Amino acid sequence: MKKYILIIFIGILALSCTSDDDNSGTLNNCDFISKVISQDDYNAINTSNYVISEVELNDDCLKITFSSNGCGTESWQENLFSTDSFYTVFPLQRTLKMELINEELCQAVFQKTVSFDLTAIQIDTQNKLPLNIDGWSKQIIYEY
Repeated sequence: MKKYILIIFIGILALSCTSDDDNSGTLNNCDFISKVISQDDYNAINTSNYVISEVELNDDCLKITFSSNGCGTESWQENLFSTDSFYTVFPLQRTLKMELINEELCQAVFQKTVSFDLTAIQIDTQNKLPLNIDGWSKQIIYEY
């Protein structure tokens, strides 16, 4: 009888557990994760197919509002990249490029806001990181 009660208890316990994983692979409730890539790949990123209208930093999330031509925003894919090639200044700075993959040929203009988790681009020896975003004229100071 004790075995049955124990099995029922374990079954109830297992069914009552929930997972906080949402399988999105992102941290801090950001939409996407930023990535560090090679200098050659970074240089090949096209940034001429969108215009950034706002940039906001919330903890480890960089929120970018931008507009582009298209038929809608649902099929757009956004990425944020940096490289390990640094300016010869201290503190070290990162340059960032947002990549918009948009293969739509419509002429309507849409606006979208996405956020990127910046923890992947942190520099271990610093707790502040100046960010220079391609297409945005103001430097952002990321503190972590």
